[in-house]
Order: sequence, then C-alpha cells, then structure tokens
Amino acid sequence: MFALIGLIAFGVLGLGSCLVCFYVGGKSASTAPETMPSAEPSTTKAPGSEPVWITSDHPYVKFIAPPGWTRSLKGDWGVFRAPDGQAVFAFTTFDQPGESTARLSKAAWALGVTDIGWGSPAGGTIGKEGFKARMGEGSCNFNGPGGYIWYATVNAGSSDQILLIYTVSARGDKTHKDAALTAVHSLQRRP
Repeated sequence: MFALIGLIAFGVLGLGSCLVCFYVGGKSASTAPETMPSAEPSTTKAPGSEPVWITSDHPYVKFIAPPGWTRSLKGDWGVFRAPDGQAVFAFTTFDQPGESTARLSKAAWALGVTDIGWGSPAGGTIGKEGFKARMGEGSCNFNGPGGYIWYATVNAGSSDQILLIYTVSARGDKTHKDAALTAVHSLQRRP
C-alpha cells in the first residue's frame, strides 16, 4: 500500500501560460492520491514494476514515464534520462499558435543535443487515442555524432498542445528507443 505523488508545476515563460505537472503514482488503497511537491530529480520505477504515470493539466493528458529513467525539470521541460545516459525523453506544453516551432528550437538545450538535421515533418496519429500529431525525425549529435531524434506536436483536442521529443545516441540501442516509445504510445486523456 504505497502512494507517492510528486507534483512539480512551473509556468511557461514567454507567450501563453500553462502548467506542466508531474505525478508519480504508485499502488494505493485509496483512490485519492496524496501530493508532495518536489523539485529533486527522481527515478521512475524499473521495468517489471507498476508504471509511473506523468500527467499534464493543460492539455489534460497522461503518459507512462520511460521505465527506470531519471526524472527532472529543465526550464519548462519535463526531462527523463536513461540510466546509462544514452537516451533522453522530454516534453513541454503550450497554448499559443505557432509556439511549437519556438519550443522545438529550445528542445536541443533540454535534450543536450547539437547539430540537429530534421527531415520533412509529416502528419499522423499517436497515443492510445490516436491524437492528431505533426511528427518529425532526424539526426543529431548526442554523446557524439550519429544520434537519432524524433518529435511530435500533439493536438489533444483543445487549444493546449503537448510536445514530445526524444533522442538516442549512436551507442544507444533498441531498448532505449522502446523505453521512450512507452511514453509516446501510452499518451491518453486523463479520466
């Protein structure tokens, strides 16, 4: 019987104002979770244990954190780092038209990558509910040359949107990409 919910909320600088909230959930006999603010990095549960859900209030969605990755804040980004440092997943939210481009330009800083070479973006759907998204992928320098980078700007059905992005170094492998995709594939509306 364990419930731990860490809440970290911060305002988005610049145009618009929205909050990104992290909730780290565990098993509980109660349906009402406790909340404890925390700005300290923490580790999401390891593979094989119950998933850690990350929630956002704007848009009102949730996703599973990459299992076993360290969670922290970097500016207005929620950042998850693989234990070996060979992959990073991050997200941010926004509510202004055209803000996705500005957020993508700041993503390199949040992820710790340089020299991004994007391919052409494409429309599609992601998450359990098939949210409409604009996605792109490319190459970058992350822990050296030959890194992979991917993003999706997700329309969850309101003016608020969420930007999901991850990178895997050339030394990373399929398990790193699969862990990041855990978050992407689990994205859904909150009940």
